[in-house]
Amino acid sequence: MIADFHVESACLRRADETARDVSIQRLHAREQRCRLDVWVDESDRLEAEAVVSGDDVREATHVGAEAGGHWFVVEATDSALLPVGRALSSVDGMLVHADRTDEGWAVRARFADRSAVLSFREDIVADGVTVDFRSVLADDDEPSADFGVTAPQREVLLLAAESGYFAVPRDASLSDLAARLDISSQAASERLRRGTGTLVANTLASPHRPVVGSRHP
Repeated sequence: MIADFHVESACLRRADETARDVSIQRLHAREQRCRLDVWVDESDRLEAEAVVSGDDVREATHVGAEAGGHWFVVEATDSALLPVGRALSSVDGMLVHADRTDEGWAVRARFADRSAVLSFREDIVADGVTVDFRSVLADDDEPSADFGVTAPQREVLLLAAESGYFAVPRDASLSDLAARLDISSQAASERLRRGTGTLVANTLASPHRPVVGSRHP
């Protein structure tokens, strides 16, 4: 399962003023510190290093430049991210990514099942962390690796492409797609529109940010 939630945290708050885009790609709790793999959207190394500094940061190691930004390994004592790391470890959860926002950190994490999500939430609330869950997606609705579209959205998008729905003039209608998928025309339309919107948001409209382990921008 995939859960999206916001955590109030002052960690790397200077990111709001210095860089357009700051992302945590990995988070591990280590006793009284947490280890973060951070990517900063800033071509100037000195400016990027200014982002990963602050009262909660104990150590920041520059590990390389990539795609107009810089990678850092950060050791921090943040009072919110540390419990999140501990709770993820305790339920065998996994951080997908966390992005810095005005509200704190917008976090996406993966869990084995709903009970793991509930246990995770109980653990961090017990630690006094303010958390705002925005969505919890079941397996069937879980975003795939295909630019974030869900499995049903991917199915209708591929069918539309294969059957000529996007051709000019069209070789297939919305009702044709719905009949092939054995769903209503309204359901087909919603999946098609949402899937298209997600593709645009995660490709053409998305700020370029590499993922951990990527070598090519």
